[in-house]
Amino acid sequence: MQENSSKSGFWPTIISTLFHPVFIPTLVMVFLVFMSPTLFFGLPVKTQQWWIVIIAYITVTFPLLVVFLLWRLKFIDSIHMHGEKERYAPLIASMLFYFWVFWLFHKQLKAPELLQSFLLGVFLTTVGVFMATIFYKISMHTAAWGGVVSFAVIGMFQSLQHGLIFLCLALFIAGVVGSTRLYMKAHTPFQIYSGYAVGILMQLLSFIVVHKFLM
Repeated sequence: MQENSSKSGFWPTIISTLFHPVFIPTLVMVFLVFMSPTLFFGLPVKTQQWWIVIIAYITVTFPLLVVFLLWRLKFIDSIHMHGEKERYAPLIASMLFYFWVFWLFHKQLKAPELLQSFLLGVFLTTVGVFMATIFYKISMHTAAWGGVVSFAVIGMFQSLQHGLIFLCLALFIAGVVGSTRLYMKAHTPFQIYSGYAVGILMQLLSFIVVHKFLM
């Protein structure tokens, strides 16, 4: 039975907000630029920093603006999107923005393979979350962080600089976020764990697609 009640507190709310899925592409990009500079070998530092701005602008500003407008126009009851149906429009809009940023970095900016793989994985994870949302309230938080963990594992196998640190951070934050969402009773255990599964699988699929077919 789905959990309809929820409880909040200062720290659970802070954790859920700071590590919200909308910030993940930017957080990962910041880590890659400052902790794994060899991934961008030959690319000017200013260009790398500009890429952070582009990703943040497309994947944070636009999705948040869509949610705000839907809320103000009363298409959704809350910016927190507690109900499944309230998630449909924001998820569809997010899919468009995430595919846009992937295609930009794939076609025009010719980004490194790992970055392209991650951005495509973000798009595919959103697609997976949308499909699951048709049937139940899957956890978007754990889907996103499951994807980060999966990407970190891929990075380890691809000799990503400071990949072990990245993996440890991803595992720790993913665990904290999942526990927090359970504590807040925002989701059932099944919704939490299926979120992890979707994120992990979609990032793996993304790497295969990019590595085998797009590079």
